[in-house]
Amino acid sequence: MMSYDELDSRKMMILKAVIDDYITSKEPVGSRTIAKKYDMGLSSATIRNEMADLEEMGYLSQPHTSAGRIPSDKGYRLYVDKLMNPLVTDLKPSEEDIIEICGYMQDKIHELNQMVKAASEIVSRLTHYTAIGMANNEIKHSVKALQIIPVDLRKVLVVVVLDNDTIKNQMVKVEQTLSTEELSRLSVICSELLTGSRADNISLEMINEIVGLSGVERERVLPIVDGVLDCIKQCDSAEIYTEGTANLLEHPEFNDVSKAKTLLELFNNEAEMAKLLQGCDNAGAKGIVVKIGTENEITQVSDCSVVTATYSLNGVNLGTIGVIGPTRMDYNKVISALEYVRRRMLPE
Repeated sequence: MMSYDELDSRKMMILKAVIDDYITSKEPVGSRTIAKKYDMGLSSATIRNEMADLEEMGYLSQPHTSAGRIPSDKGYRLYVDKLMNPLVTDLKPSEEDIIEICGYMQDKIHELNQMVKAASEIVSRLTHYTAIGMANNEIKHSVKALQIIPVDLRKVLVVVVLDNDTIKNQMVKVEQTLSTEELSRLSVICSELLTGSRADNISLEMINEIVGLSGVERERVLPIVDGVLDCIKQCDSAEIYTEGTANLLEHPEFNDVSKAKTLLELFNNEAEMAKLLQGCDNAGAKGIVVKIGTENEITQVSDCSVVTATYSLNGVNLGTIGVIGPTRMDYNKVISALEYVRRRMLPE
């Protein structure tokens, strides 16, 4: 955390008032506004001088010579670190939202992806910003059951049930036709040998054993085993959920078409979105991390703030949910929403 020893209590009070007012009004804030709206016992001239000092110190900026001032990234950082009000507790999802989340919670880890998606939807509704969610991809799944089903002479469908009861399937092309008897035998042997295996456990020795027991040539077995691996990896890979994309367009910061387009393109890039969320860990109060403006490593969000939280259940890391909005976002509301969902929907 940065040191703010250079600021006395009066400057802190004025900076907080400027940021609170700007978050609400969306307009640069002048000294007269602060003097009228906030009972500080200070004249407009005194406040103006203090605001000039705060600008010189890098906490405020002045977009136009005649306009009021707006917070800088440094000012928002101080606000988040030291000046925000205590977390509010009156953020309540609708009864319908609560039922939806609790329904996903019934299967706990077994419905992980759906649960993270639903929690992201609720956070977006509560904050009116864009929420992104990513289920933990460190959980490696194993085969619970599998079946190989003929489709036509050159295609078979590999169906895999994983240990979290997720069902994945993959259409596989075979170079040479497999008879009904060969497919049936291959399905039984693959099920016997691969059940309980994770993707990284399926070895060359296993494949050789499948070939030997089934009597089916290696070149016809390999595409089917690849299909099983693809099914497992589909469940192992991180899935990104983006909720409330249109909410960004409600904020004047994104009236610029090129700026909005840049963000929308980012939302469609799952690799970059995963990178954005992976910076979140359990550092800070309640495992919530706030990155403001240029603190974000990804340049497309250098004009935004990203607030992320890691969620866990019974000591297991479930995933991360983040909120993206303008640097002028209502940080207290966003952090409260993330904490509300963690406390009420994902109890430890």
